Amino acid sequence: MREKQYDDDDGRTVADMSGVEKPTMFRFRSLKKHGTFAEKEANNKEPQLSPEQRKSYLGGALSAALLIALVFIAAGAILIALLTAIWH
Repeated sequence: MREKQYDDDDGRTVADMSGVEKPTMFRFRSLKKHGTFAEKEANNKEPQLSPEQRKSYLGGALSAALLIALVFIAAGAILIALLTAIWH
């Protein structure tokens, strides 16, 4: 099968997509290609966290989420106060 020839193609690769696979919804198909779940876990390069580090990360994530939620709540309260002041 011949590939299409384009006039503006200079042959450079912008993003190599050779390692990207089509995602699958079914786990057994993925395991056939890549091995068992235990093999995947063995190849996992994530560092192991101590309980103190895990609590620290969890606390940081929760405080960031609460800060964002408080900003939205405050903005909503200000908007409601302004709209009620305008309408009365």
